[in-house]
Amino acid sequence: MPNDLTLPDPARFGLERFADLLPARDHITGEDPGSFDGFHEGLLQSLAPLTPYEGVIAENLIAIEWELVQHRRMRDVGLRAIIREAIKQAVIARERAAHEALLDEHFDKHQEAGGTEDDWEEPFAFDRAAAEATAHELSLRALSRDPSDIAAVTEEIDAMGLNVVELMGEAYSTHSRQVGYHDGKLQELERRRRDVKRDFDLLQRGRPVDAGVIEG
Repeated sequence: MPNDLTLPDPARFGLERFADLLPARDHITGEDPGSFDGFHEGLLQSLAPLTPYEGVIAENLIAIEWELVQHRRMRDVGLRAIIREAIKQAVIARERAAHEALLDEHFDKHQEAGGTEDDWEEPFAFDRAAAEATAHELSLRALSRDPSDIAAVTEEIDAMGLNVVELMGEAYSTHSRQVGYHDGKLQELERRRRDVKRDFDLLQRGRPVDAGVIEG
């Protein structure tokens, strides 16, 4: 059996490259613009397919790897949303507790002045809109990528009696439809990746010794 592999010429089929046999992939809203092209180029160079069939299998594998990346991104968005909502609810509860404490002070003064429950009127109502605005601001800062901002927010969250690690743990263990769906897809894609990678490895092991790489 000869060691040299004579690769088919794509020009014989009216093609510049065999990758043109595959449909072009369009950008999907939500992906980082242009990120797939760099991802694709890097993995294709790493897989180094030699024949058109290897190229097809490599493209399949790259597509699976890309889906894994995107499902992790989408799952993480869901996790952050769960944590953000927990922080918002904690802030609103803190603001309400502060409101109630201030009302108690006013009521004590009312009683000291000879007033009773019958003639007591709350001097001010709980400002739900202001509490929600405060909660929203803190929850946004919790998503900061600045380490100093994250440290400051963590201290504020701890001061409310919450533990950031527990918040993260609750988010991971939640039965949220969004998080659970993407976790399931990740497991499915990882199984597919193993199967396709096994097929690709078998093709590579069956190569003759000397061959050149097909450029994507």
